[in-house]
Amino acid sequence: MLDIAEPVSVSMRPFRRSGTWTGVVALIAIVCFLDSRYVAERAGYGQWTANLLMIAAFWWVHRDAPPRLKMLMQNGLLMAVAGEVFFSLVVGMYEYRLANVPVYVPPGHSLLYAAVFYFVREPWVMRNKAWLAPLMLTLGVGYAAFWLVARNDVYGALCTALYVYFIWRHQESRMFFLAMFLLVAYLEQVGTSFGCWFWPAAIFDKFEFIPSGNPPSGISVFYFGFDVGCLMILGYRWPNVARRHERLKARLEQRLNPLPKPQPASESVPAE
Repeated sequence: MLDIAEPVSVSMRPFRRSGTWTGVVALIAIVCFLDSRYVAERAGYGQWTANLLMIAAFWWVHRDAPPRLKMLMQNGLLMAVAGEVFFSLVVGMYEYRLANVPVYVPPGHSLLYAAVFYFVREPWVMRNKAWLAPLMLTLGVGYAAFWLVARNDVYGALCTALYVYFIWRHQESRMFFLAMFLLVAYLEQVGTSFGCWFWPAAIFDKFEFIPSGNPPSGISVFYFGFDVGCLMILGYRWPNVARRHERLKARLEQRLNPLPKPQPASESVPAE
C-alpha cells in the first residue's frame, strides 16, 4: 500500500496548507446548515446554494493543489459518485433529506481527502506525531465508547474496531487515518444534527441484532476504503507513482535529517 500520510514536499505554501484544512472544517458546517431542515422550512434553494458553494470550493482547492493531490481529488470524485449511489440509493445504508444524493456530496468527499492531506503535512503535526497520534487515537476510541454506552451504537463500535486494526496494520499512514476518523466524526455529527441525512436504527435498516447510532461512530472506516481506492486508481493511471513517491520521501528525509558532516582526520605528528 502506498504511504498516504508522509509529506512529499516541504515547500508547500503555509496559507495553502493551513487555509485548506481549516477552511474545509468551516465549509462543512456552512454547507450542512444550508441543506438543513431549518433552512428548508424558511427559504427555498438551500441545497442548490450548498451545491454551488461546494463546487466552487472544490475548484479553488483543486486549482492550487500539487499534481499528486489533483489526481487523487479527481479519482475521489469518481469513487464518491459510485459509492454514494450504491450505499445510499441501492442498499439504503443511510438516506439524505430529499432521498437523493446531493450534488455537494461527491466533491465534499474529495475535499475531506484534501483537508487531511494538508493537515498531516503541517510542520507542527510532523514534529509532534509522537504524542499527537496516541491522543487522537484515544479521542477516536473514546468517542466510539461513549456512543456505544449512550446510544447502544454496536455498528459504530464494530467499525471502530476495524479502524483500530487499520491503525495498527498501516503504521506508515497512521496520522492520515487518525485525522480522517476525527474529521468524519465531526462531519457526521454536523450533518445528522442539521437533518441533512440520517442513519437507520439498525445496520441497513434490516439487521436489528446490530443496532446503530445516528450516525455510527466509526463509519469513517468506509472512508479508508475510499482512500485506498483513490490510491489504486492513481497507481493504475500513473504506474510510476510509487517509485516517484519513494524518491521524494527519501529526498525529504535527507533534507529534514541531514547526515553529520564527516570531521577531517587530524594529521599525525611523527614522534621525535
